[in-house]
Amino acid sequence: MLAPRPQAAWASLHYVVRTGAREDPEGMDGLAHLLEHVIVHGTYDVRGEDFQQAVKAAGGDFHGFTRAHSTTYVLQAPAESFLPLADQLVRIVTSPKLDPRQMQREVEIIRTESQDLGQGPGFHEHLEDSLFAGSGSRSILGTQQTLDNISRKDLADFYTRYYTPANTSIVITGGVKREEVLGMLERAVRLPPSLPGESPLTPVTPPALPIEQSTRATFSLIAYGYHVAPKDKGACPRVAALLELRLTRSLHVEEPLTMGMQVRCMSLRGNTFLMALASSESLNASTLPDRMQLAFEQLGGEPPTAAEEKLMDRHVQRAYAQQVEDELQRGSELAREVAQPRAGPLNPALLLSLPKRLPRGAVRDFARRTFLPERQVVVNFSPFSG
Repeated sequence: MLAPRPQAAWASLHYVVRTGAREDPEGMDGLAHLLEHVIVHGTYDVRGEDFQQAVKAAGGDFHGFTRAHSTTYVLQAPAESFLPLADQLVRIVTSPKLDPRQMQREVEIIRTESQDLGQGPGFHEHLEDSLFAGSGSRSILGTQQTLDNISRKDLADFYTRYYTPANTSIVITGGVKREEVLGMLERAVRLPPSLPGESPLTPVTPPALPIEQSTRATFSLIAYGYHVAPKDKGACPRVAALLELRLTRSLHVEEPLTMGMQVRCMSLRGNTFLMALASSESLNASTLPDRMQLAFEQLGGEPPTAAEEKLMDRHVQRAYAQQVEDELQRGSELAREVAQPRAGPLNPALLLSLPKRLPRGAVRDFARRTFLPERQVVVNFSPFSG
C-alpha cells in the first residue's frame, strides 16, 4: 500500500505480518515476539547491527512490535536516505538468518522486559477479548518456562508458515515515487510468491454483543460505545468528533470528572466501533457509564449546532493537517487497517481522507441505527466494581 507525497522530507515503511502472539504454539507463549527480536539481527549479507547503525546515522528510527494478531517492523527516515534503508530492512525480514546465538541473547532481553512491563494483557487486549468471546489474551512476552521451550527449528517453522507474501502487507508513505518503490521491492523481497490459497484473507468475525463487564481496579477506566454497521463507517469519524466535543465539555471542563477523554472509531478484527474512552480517579467516577450513555442518547435528538460544526471543522482539519505532515502517523494508520481481517481491498485515499460535514439529519439517523441495546459495549474497570 503506497501513499506517496514526493515533496515530503521524510518517508516511512511498515512491514505488517498478519500473525502475532495468538498463533504461538501451545506451551511456547512468546514465540512470535521472540521471532521478531531474532529477525532484526539480520540476514547473511545484511547485519542487523549495521542496518540499525545506518538508520541512526541518517537520523531515522527503526523498531518492531508484536501484538495478539500481528507483527510489525517500522522504519522512518529522511527521504534522501530512505530507499537504501528500506531495501535493507525488507531483505532482513524476508530472509533472516535466525542465528541461535542471538536467540539466546534475546531470550534474556525479553525476560528483562517481562520484569519491567509485566505479563498481563492491556486494556485494549481485554476489550478485544470481551468483544470476541476470547478465552483471555495469551502472554505476548511469554514466561521463562515457555521461552526455554522454544528452539531455533520452532522459530523457523513459525516463520515459514506465517511470513508469506499473502499474509503480509508493506505500507510506504512520504517522500518516495511509485516506480522507485516498486524497483526497490523487486530487488529486495526474497520470499517466493505465495501459492494459490496460501494464507487467505482472514474472514471478518462478528463481535459477541451486547457486552457489559465490570472489573475491580485501582482507578476508573471506562470504554462505552456501539458496534457500527459497515454502511455507517464513513459517518463514524464525524459523529466521534461531535461526541468527544460534548463529553469533554461536560465531563472534563464543566465538571472535572475525568483525567482524559477520547472518542474514536476503532477497528477491531475488521469491525468498526464508536467508542468513548475515559479515565478517572474521582470518587464520583461511578456515575461515568450513566453519563456517557446519556450523551450518546442525546445525540439522536440534539443535532450539532452551528458553533459545534465550526469547532469540529477546526478539530478535524487540525488533526488532518498533522497527519498529512507526519509520515509515520499516516503509515501507522494504514498499517493498523491492513493488519485487520477484511472482506476486500483497501483504498488509502479513502482511509486518509478528511472527515466531511454530514448532511442534515445524518447524525440523528446514525444514532437511531447504531445506538441500540443489542449493539452496546460497556467495559468498566473501577474501584467500585466487584
